[in-house]
Amino acid sequence: MTSETSPYSEAPPPAPTTAERGWTGSDLAIGGAVIVLLIALFLPWFSAPGIAGTADGPSSHGYLWLVFVLTILALIVLVARDAIARLPGNLPSPEQMLVGATGLALLLTILGVVQQPSSFPTASSSIGWSYGGFVALVAALIAFLGALRETGVLRSGGRVTTWSLRRGSGA
Repeated sequence: MTSETSPYSEAPPPAPTTAERGWTGSDLAIGGAVIVLLIALFLPWFSAPGIAGTADGPSSHGYLWLVFVLTILALIVLVARDAIARLPGNLPSPEQMLVGATGLALLLTILGVVQQPSSFPTASSSIGWSYGGFVALVAALIAFLGALRETGVLRSGGRVTTWSLRRGSGA
């Protein structure tokens, strides 16, 4: 067809990329939660009553340094999402990378909160929890749920089933 006989004057513009349209609400939730998780790693997680001794996450559990690395990785994926999607090869999608990084960070954060440290900076046998671990736990949960929502597994009003997890759809 020529342009004189076509009912449309021009071809539609291409769909905007993530960089052109800005961050979605889920992107902002993931980014904010990941930054809060980064900060919460270094807040007091454990304390000894009666003694002025506290321990943050990485000093009480060395494996929480992996959570630090995973949160940095999640931030890099959020910022460079379009560049990662254009890389050649058989790489996971940026959304899958976010789910993996935030899911593993959530799992390690739960383990860090539940497990009390064996070596504590003070000599007290009574070790209690402090607020840092709970802030980290909530931030890791929000980041993971936001990443799941980005993949389309969690939609408003949708049910999560085994079939929907395999297909990547919410219903």
